Amino acid sequence: MNNKRILLLVLVFFLIYFSPYFFKGKNSYIQVHDNLEQLNQAGIFDGKFQGGILPSKKIPDATLPGVSPIFRVGQLSLSKIFFSFSYFWGYVLNEIIIRIIGFLGLFYLLKIFKNKSAFPDYLLALISLAFISLPFWSPGYLSIAGLPLLILAFYNFYKKRKLFVSYLSIILYAFYSNLFVAGIFVGIILIVIYVYLLIKRKLNKHLIFGAMVLFLGFVVSHYSFFLIVFYYRIPTNRVMQSFQGYGFWETLKRIFAHFFTSHIASQSFHARFILESSLPITFFLIIKRKYKHLKLILILWSYLILSSVIFGIYYYQPILEIINHLKIGFRIERFYFLNPAIWFILWGILLIELFNIMNNKKTAKIIIAVLAILQIGYGMKNSTFVAFTAKPAFEDFIAEKQFAEIEPKLSGNKTDYRVGCIGFFPCIANYNGFKTVGSFSVFYPLEFKQKFYRIIKDELAGNKEI
Repeated sequence: MNNKRILLLVLVFFLIYFSPYFFKGKNSYIQVHDNLEQLNQAGIFDGKFQGGILPSKKIPDATLPGVSPIFRVGQLSLSKIFFSFSYFWGYVLNEIIIRIIGFLGLFYLLKIFKNKSAFPDYLLALISLAFISLPFWSPGYLSIAGLPLLILAFYNFYKKRKLFVSYLSIILYAFYSNLFVAGIFVGIILIVIYVYLLIKRKLNKHLIFGAMVLFLGFVVSHYSFFLIVFYYRIPTNRVMQSFQGYGFWETLKRIFAHFFTSHIASQSFHARFILESSLPITFFLIIKRKYKHLKLILILWSYLILSSVIFGIYYYQPILEIINHLKIGFRIERFYFLNPAIWFILWGILLIELFNIMNNKKTAKIIIAVLAILQIGYGMKNSTFVAFTAKPAFEDFIAEKQFAEIEPKLSGNKTDYRVGCIGFFPCIANYNGFKTVGSFSVFYPLEFKQKFYRIIKDELAGNKEI
């Protein structure tokens, strides 16, 4: 299959994958949990992004009345450029862009492992399409989808090649992903790898500069966080976070369960076809002693197992009590955000190895193509089909029609009011141009929380469930 046919294959995938938004528009479904319900955090007010690059009193104080403007800046992300015109179509455009980048990243990363073998490019394309068929967590943008491209950039630094494109890739990732979704965990892994390379005397200046560019990019893109924590030293709600853990046996069950499933914010859908094919291929390679990348394969397996162990142990009650006492304000168990990319990189390498050792290449091509197509289908079932059929539709969730009926009945301009929201998310009122008392926010001044508690404490005391 030549490049034009591969391009056509990719185009057909994108047309099918995003067909709900093209055919149904705002009547299609967009995930609510940890997504639409926190639109206010993305600076969405009156239907589009109306935040600011720098803290200013001109930024609409749609939520959290009285807090410093620095808390309304949020992250400097490329996504906000698209949200400036319309949230809905900005969302769709962001989803398309991160999948184009995700496809190119995994495709060219796996080409390294293909090397000079006869493994067809169209199979690489199918594996890469299977990866981007995943319903990536929307507010994370490139955090998950961009990991293959990020890994490719650092590999190029190691090989001292394609440096300009690699530095651009690093900058793109820093300004189009989230430090607290994947960035911190990427940093931890880089430290481990760099220590190893330093011992082996293989650490070069481009690897060092690349890491510095990534770090500085995150500092700039998340500058409001660094100012709040390290310059203004404003205590936030994060220091008061406290979680309830599990006993030993429940922790053990969670470790095993996590290995075979995936977190809702980092869906990998690996249990159905990837795990079932990867395990026998790995054992087959070991038994036959025909392998080229066994060391890397075992490292990737080890990481996936370790991430599940970390996830389970983190919530083991004795350990969680220590973490609660430290008041870190950050959940360090979230290495699982890297898992989708790791699963697909591992799977891609194993399928290439399988192709190389099979004598009947035609049979190998059929097996790999069928596996990839099945994985694509499963991904689309949980994304495209859901967008077509699930409820509530986006336009029902944001309730523009209802708010359009409310506005004429107001005695003043809607921006003059600050409303309380009972039975629906504050972001819905914000989306329709109303300021709210409440907010879905993961990062705000501790003082605001304490003041708000004093207002509602009697109500809380009278509710046994709360």
